[in-house]
Amino acid sequence: MTQSAPFVGMKIHHIALRVADFTAGKNWYVDMLDLRVEREFPFNGMEFAFLCTAESKVPVIELIGDKRLESEPPREVVLGSVGQSGLHHLCFQVDDVDQVTAHLKSRGVNVLVDGMTGVAGSGVERGSFIADPWGNVIEILQLENAK
Repeated sequence: MTQSAPFVGMKIHHIALRVADFTAGKNWYVDMLDLRVEREFPFNGMEFAFLCTAESKVPVIELIGDKRLESEPPREVVLGSVGQSGLHHLCFQVDDVDQVTAHLKSRGVNVLVDGMTGVAGSGVERGSFIADPWGNVIEILQLENAK
């Protein structure tokens, strides 16, 4: 009898991001990235919200608001911070990086890397990096032949 590997059906459900100001964080992700709140709830002195893309019920981000946190400034050197341990960034795939990046700029989003060409062999055509006001880095990428 053959047993299936225990992780065959595994999927990423969400990434958790911490912010000191829950309301401001939730509003930033809704207003700047057009995410929507699927549900929110308090737990253990903190506030939680599951944020989804417009047409999904599967959360992308679990936003955790904890007033005890200190806010970190955005990482201004994206590629230089790759050598640090811990979560580096989360990534959203879009159809047109340049169009999305221009739209984010018009909303006042901090663009760290603006429309760089993907590395040969990566499958990425273009990518940009942005930062939220709490130092979390977000990549926006466009796959090759996606248009």
